[in-house]
Amino acid sequence: MNKILIQGDSKDKLKQLTEGSVDFMATDPPYGYSFMGKSWDKALPDKEIWRESFRVLKEGSFICVMAAPRTDVLWRICRDLEEAGFDMSFTNIEWVYHSGFPKASDTSKQIDKRLGVEREVIDRIKEPFTNTNRREFGYGLKDIEGEDKYREKVITSSNTDIGQKYEGSKLGFQPKPSREIIIVGMKPFKEKSYIDKVLNFEELPENIQRTYPLIQTPKPSKKEKDMGLSGEEKDITYTGHKYNKSNGKEFTRSIRKNTHPTIKPIKLMSYLITLFTREGDYVLDPFMGSGTTGLACKLLNRNFIGIDYEEDYFNIAQERLEVSREELINTLKIKVQGELF
Repeated sequence: MNKILIQGDSKDKLKQLTEGSVDFMATDPPYGYSFMGKSWDKALPDKEIWRESFRVLKEGSFICVMAAPRTDVLWRICRDLEEAGFDMSFTNIEWVYHSGFPKASDTSKQIDKRLGVEREVIDRIKEPFTNTNRREFGYGLKDIEGEDKYREKVITSSNTDIGQKYEGSKLGFQPKPSREIIIVGMKPFKEKSYIDKVLNFEELPENIQRTYPLIQTPKPSKKEKDMGLSGEEKDITYTGHKYNKSNGKEFTRSIRKNTHPTIKPIKLMSYLITLFTREGDYVLDPFMGSGTTGLACKLLNRNFIGIDYEEDYFNIAQERLEVSREELINTLKIKVQGELF
């Protein structure tokens, strides 16, 4: 795999690339709603990045842009992509996963919190302590090899009339299973029809025959996230709707070397690259993050161009992309039983 890694603002760095030199763009940009309080996610990508991406792509090349399923987020990114010149008349692809937690607050608990009222503990339930709920609830990480194989779920009830009235009600609507949208677009071509375009290919890629507009795959494992990284693990605490048995606070906790908060699974990016490219094609990711798109390119014998503004994430991507293709294959065999799709 040939790779070009550039640290800096894609708005400027994309100007270094030759017009019409890229076969496909797959990227996971900021969503524009300040995910987990990260400053880089407070605003949508600069429109100039999409215009420059349009310039460097070949005619007829597709783009896959990750986005949150929120209608306002989808509309804004699609608007900006269309204004940059992309044909947006395509069906989106959905990525479905079951990990994480519903992003909606408990109405009754929030009422009691606002009123300063202590809730009554009505039951304590012990549930099996598994790898899954350890990730979900974010505590007990030190008990992986220990004797504590259970987690305690505390059931509470409101002591106020209004709190009892709203028991079971949620604020907001973010149900499980979770999903993210992959926006599909294309740089228009000069041929009169798709048939004319196809007839200009040396051959029609076989990979198009074995892909579908939905992929269900879990988020990447800790092993996949940290693959190829040296140094010590870092303890990162995020705010979230999780109950901690020791102090009652709500939080999620992660201990890993790869500190990027929105790492996508290699299987997901491999799926997109398989759908829209052939071996030897150049794939662009102007929001490279920790380099997952590049790892998928290495796995599938594509060439990769990655750009990222954040120096810390750029350094992580550089190190991850030094792993051998053999190590990558061996890791994914554990994750997906040796099959990408």
